[in-house]
Parts: sequence; C-alpha cells; structure tokens
Amino acid sequence: MAMDRINGPSLNQAGMLDRFKVDQKNKESVEKSHSDHSHSTAATPPADRAEISDTAHQLMDLRAAVDVGRAAMDREPEVREDKIAQAKMRLEQGFYNSQEVQDIVNGALGKVLEKLDEI
Repeated sequence: MAMDRINGPSLNQAGMLDRFKVDQKNKESVEKSHSDHSHSTAATPPADRAEISDTAHQLMDLRAAVDVGRAAMDREPEVREDKIAQAKMRLEQGFYNSQEVQDIVNGALGKVLEKLDEI
C-alpha cells in the first residue's frame, strides 16, 4: 500500500518533491553567480531577490496533502448505509445486550461523568 496516496491522486502530484531539487539547484546557481560577481570590479548593485524557506515549502506541501485528504472526505457520503445496516443487524442479533458491550459503555460513561464532576 502506497503511503503517498489518500483515496485519490498521489501526494507527489505536480512534482512536489522535485521542487526541492530544483530549489537546491537554483540556490547553488545563485550562490555561484553571487561569488562570480564579487570578484568583478564593476560597481553593479546586487539584484533584489526573495527566498522561500524550506519550512515554508514544507508547509505548502503539508497544505496540499491536507487538501487532498479533505477532497477525499468530501467524496464520502454523509450517511454511510453500510454502517447503518451493520448496526441494525447487531441490534437484531442482540449484540448490544451482551455484557461485554454493556461494560464498555458503562466505562465510557463513567469517564464522561468524572470529567463533568471536575468542571
């Protein structure tokens, strides 16, 4: 199972990972160009430039992954008929009347009541 997919297109879409390689090459090219200009005698002012940090790139990639996940969730129906059918079947079979299920529900409710007492 590929971990770069979440019910949809690859998280590597549009070359997200390749952008790091391109950025590194651009950075090296700018640094080389900058060092070449420092040796020249012409008094040309340095060009304005802006850099986007690696953290900002990572945040953009994370945002893209979140968007892919949200799009996958949006494709899911709000009411899951399979879960409703399963619950109806369990109800008819008496699953929810078993001691095990009652113990789990009692434990969960007990924790909720304890939290309410703290408030």
